[in-house]
Amino acid sequence: MIENLLFPPGAGADKDHIVYAEDGLKRETSAPCQLNCPAGIDIPSYIALIGQGRYEEAIDVIRQDNPFPWVCGLICPNPCEHWCQRRYLDKAICIKDLKGLAAKMVNQKGHGYNIPQPRNDFSEKVAVIGAGPAGLTAAYFLAWEGYKVTVFEAFPEPGGLMITGIPEFRLPRDFVRREVQAIRDMGVEIKCNTPVGKEVSLDDLRKDGFKAFFLGIGAWDGLKLGIDGEDSYPQVISALNFLKDVSFGQKIKPANSVAIVGGGNAAIDAARTCVRLGSTSVSIVYRRTRSEMPAHFEEIIQMAEEGIHVHQLTIPSRILGSYGKIDFLECVMATLGEPDDSGRRRPEPVPGSEYKMPVGAIIAAIGQKPDVRHYPGLGLDTLELTRKETIKVRNHNQQTNIHDVFAGGDAVTGPATVVEAIGGGKRAAFAIHSYLRGVKLPERLPPRQRAMVAPIVLDYHQKSFIQRQEIPIIDLDRRMRTFDQVELGLDEIAAKQEAKRCMRCDICERCGKCVEVCRDRLGVSAIRFYHAGENSLILKDYVHGLPKCIGCGSCVNICPTGALQLEDRDGERILMMSGTIINRIKLETCDGCGIQYITKVMVRHVEKLTGASEEAFEYHLCPECKRWAQAARMTGQKPDFNEVLRRRGLYRHEDPVRHTS
Repeated sequence: MIENLLFPPGAGADKDHIVYAEDGLKRETSAPCQLNCPAGIDIPSYIALIGQGRYEEAIDVIRQDNPFPWVCGLICPNPCEHWCQRRYLDKAICIKDLKGLAAKMVNQKGHGYNIPQPRNDFSEKVAVIGAGPAGLTAAYFLAWEGYKVTVFEAFPEPGGLMITGIPEFRLPRDFVRREVQAIRDMGVEIKCNTPVGKEVSLDDLRKDGFKAFFLGIGAWDGLKLGIDGEDSYPQVISALNFLKDVSFGQKIKPANSVAIVGGGNAAIDAARTCVRLGSTSVSIVYRRTRSEMPAHFEEIIQMAEEGIHVHQLTIPSRILGSYGKIDFLECVMATLGEPDDSGRRRPEPVPGSEYKMPVGAIIAAIGQKPDVRHYPGLGLDTLELTRKETIKVRNHNQQTNIHDVFAGGDAVTGPATVVEAIGGGKRAAFAIHSYLRGVKLPERLPPRQRAMVAPIVLDYHQKSFIQRQEIPIIDLDRRMRTFDQVELGLDEIAAKQEAKRCMRCDICERCGKCVEVCRDRLGVSAIRFYHAGENSLILKDYVHGLPKCIGCGSCVNICPTGALQLEDRDGERILMMSGTIINRIKLETCDGCGIQYITKVMVRHVEKLTGASEEAFEYHLCPECKRWAQAARMTGQKPDFNEVLRRRGLYRHEDPVRHTS
């Protein structure tokens, strides 16, 4: 059971400015990683659990928001890492790979995922059209809520792009199948080879008693290049069709020389697949520069290592061939002009720069759109679409203009990522639940409350000098000849080291109150935050600690979240922030009762503020002994400091007690 009574706010905290639960503890996260995760996963909590070796609990935390931790642990583009505050010290946490390690440990060395029991037992049936990441996620959360869910899938196997579009060298199929099976184990029925819209319509399903529908039909209709010769040769194929055929066993190279037009993940996946199928010359044709390619950075690097060349600032103009076969892709060089609607500079052709690229096949990977109109029997003639022909929904609840139809994934966003599809499916599931229960869904769904997991305690110098762990990959020759998994992920030792790097931004609100009280009220300025981006602050004093700190505890008292804590142990006063010991100060020992109670530097600071002499403070006596000594002097007696210990319940006959006159 995860701890839930940690980090009480300081006594001087201003609770009106922080979100608190009824027990007075800060529950809503402030961690940028979680706030920018499309699925809203409680990232700091599962990282801490992994660092403590509690993999099953870590997976339970992840699966509260994402039913595919293993998939996302391998192929997620990790937007969370782009917001990780650790990057302002050195490099971001390996958030994606930590998730993958936890899933691997639970599946390969444990008993698999815990299957959550339904919270309710509702009578309504919900139909999910499409067994991709969005549809399966919606089914997962609806089944967890207690609905009877049936998923209708056109392909012979569920998984969508996770099975048919992402190559095995990035995402082994067995990992996907295990996570899909965990959804089946919740009672979700998946009917494959059942394309709704051809033989079965939504009206038919309504007659069968289904009360709500989720469309997770993806975006399978590849965009055309729009150049001469495109429709004249069978060797011009779309990236998704090519990857789908390979996934279903047709591992045949399209040609010895292949050009892939596009710069996204699908383009690079297609190019790397061609290398593994035996194509000797594989090129990417992209109209902007390599640095502007939207594909994952790691894939771009690995693509270059595998010998794939990028023709930058190159625009295809027409396809030339003879006898039904492609001979050349004619291209024109480009320069970057003014920014377009996306904010990126628009490629503009350079007159007279045409050249011919000899190729035998061309793979178009410039984008996709949903093919809703290809299924007239779906009964969606009145479905409202955007100008990009994606399904139009209300952003906060994924509801379409048809009251009982909801949608998510690539059919709504256009070609995007698995984790974005998961986020859409999750939001839609909550919206469908609200719709069926007749409850209004709030405009804003707050992120999941953090699990309040105890941080990993370590010293500031340890926190500072642990480097980001490297992800091992298989050797290049094996990569280019097989479809074996390329990135092998973290091992247990590396994962625990990586987890220690987390700064636990879910605990610290980075409000700066500690800085203000130390600087403005005490005049010490021991603790300092630095700007991390435009709207955040970060503590950077991890290398040398806080040399000016006097150990007064004012920062702890005013901290609204419990991120700062003070503890006296082993002769030291220890100041911690989010579990990291950021300062240690030696405590003075009372000459009377022998307890350690104050730091000398604090006494010196008070002397400086008040102008009083050191003797006036009698820092060699604790306050209790000082009162006892004063009383004894007033009566002309010699103080017995054993009485002080007895009053505190600390007296032991064998305790050596020093006496002072």
